[in-house]
Amino acid sequence: MAPPRAALAQSESKARFFERLGLDEQNEQHRRLYAMMKEEAVEGRRRMTATAESLAPQFRDDPTVEPPYSSSQISETAIHREILRIYAMARRETKPVYDLGRDTAGIEEENWVIRWMLWHVFRYRDNRNKNRRTASPGDEADSGGGISPDGGDGGSANSQATTTTPAPSRYWDPVRNG
Repeated sequence: MAPPRAALAQSESKARFFERLGLDEQNEQHRRLYAMMKEEAVEGRRRMTATAESLAPQFRDDPTVEPPYSSSQISETAIHREILRIYAMARRETKPVYDLGRDTAGIEEENWVIRWMLWHVFRYRDNRNKNRRTASPGDEADSGGGISPDGGDGGSANSQATTTTPAPSRYWDPVRNG
């Protein structure tokens, strides 16, 4: 069976994620629900990055690769297994939201909601945003949002990047520009 809500690209903002799921970022209960989902994704990331069994084949025998592993070193099989595990272990509060992204129509069960959460947890914990500037009021990053290294909500995965020049530069995003 196809998911009740159409899948959302992993690179989409937190605002679009909320919108797609019918949640309101201004609603305290919805923000708490998001925080619970984030906690479950953080635990899933911790499990995957702690064991060499999660590594893609090309990294398994490399003695220089040590935990915690980055998302680029984790196999798709491990990610898929963790998506199913998060769903199976989900709290009673988060499971109905995960059901909105559950796809059992194909050979392999998938869940775009959990995948989106894991992607954002990895994105903001793999040190990809070390050189990001602090968002100022009105920035897209302020309203977008993924998950920051300290566990808070940070900027969007597709927000503007800055250089040493005053004008921000945008990068090409195949999801939005292609």
